[in-house]
Amino acid sequence: MAKRKPGKSRKAPRSGKQLILWVTGAAVLVFALVLFLCLQPQPDTFPRLEVAGHRICREEYLQAMYRARNDVLSDHAAAGISLKNWNEDTALGDPCELITRRALEILSEYYAISTLAVERGYLSDAGYDAMLRDMENINRQRQEALESGSIITGLPHFTPDDYLTYRASSLRIQFTNDISNPENQVTRDEILQRYEADKGNLYLLPDDLELAYLVLSTGPEEADALAPELEALRQLALEKGDLALALEDMPQLKDYYGEISVNRGTYSVYARSHGDILACAAELQTGDISQVFRLEGWLCLVQCRQRIPHNYVPLEDVQSLVIQSIRESRYDALIAERMEKTEINADFQALLRFTAEQFN
Repeated sequence: MAKRKPGKSRKAPRSGKQLILWVTGAAVLVFALVLFLCLQPQPDTFPRLEVAGHRICREEYLQAMYRARNDVLSDHAAAGISLKNWNEDTALGDPCELITRRALEILSEYYAISTLAVERGYLSDAGYDAMLRDMENINRQRQEALESGSIITGLPHFTPDDYLTYRASSLRIQFTNDISNPENQVTRDEILQRYEADKGNLYLLPDDLELAYLVLSTGPEEADALAPELEALRQLALEKGDLALALEDMPQLKDYYGEISVNRGTYSVYARSHGDILACAAELQTGDISQVFRLEGWLCLVQCRQRIPHNYVPLEDVQSLVIQSIRESRYDALIAERMEKTEINADFQALLRFTAEQFN
């Protein structure tokens, strides 16, 4: 029998079963690796942003960004621009850049208000997370009050947007009512100066008025037919010196006649119910009869039977309002000043790219 020559021995070929086991094991290993990688925390693509020393998280920025988006939409609507593509420049600029800059203003205002409130002792923490915790506490208290049958004022449940508005308003009131704040010390001279500046717009008393009028609700064709008749009544009223006397000769129009007595106590009521008549009588003095006013849907003729002019609400009656107005102006100026000084640390271009990604 021939002897085998010494040398390397041959490996027995793998069986099909071994090959299957090897492939299966490799697949399991790959799957496990993929699963492991998927379960690992993914890096946050939100760029680093700090406002007034506070690190802004993705959620906080997005909340400000969507409020900013609404502002940008309103600005475009006011300018008569239909904003359809966020990535296309408009006459107002790049929409995403406008949103980004406005979001930073919103964040600056939030921290100007919050940090001032912390300094004056109205808040213990200016941060966004603290604001959310406060909101959750108030929502829970309101829910418990509702369940117990108590009556609550305002919203039964706040969203973050609602609560931010409510919180800013509450802090403004708290600040301006706190007489320990040096900004709230007001002198007599300052009160007089503010009263003189505002009285023409805010503290003007309405005149007492006795008005007679005719109002005819018409369509365009009826207006063409009735306008000459109303003009004839006007000429007759001018001759007789009184609208009611003129109607005795034109009784077919008596159903459209009315009278109102307007004074300080009733002015706001008539301003809502008879605003157009008051507008027509705005320049009329005692005894004057207006022209025939022809506006959309109606014809109107007015006589001022008496006008008793008034001046202004006395300072003594509105002094508390004047003082509050001064304090609110100072608070707003203080917040604006703090906003200008608010430090923002950010890669603006990275933030702009992040904003644009949200609207793609």
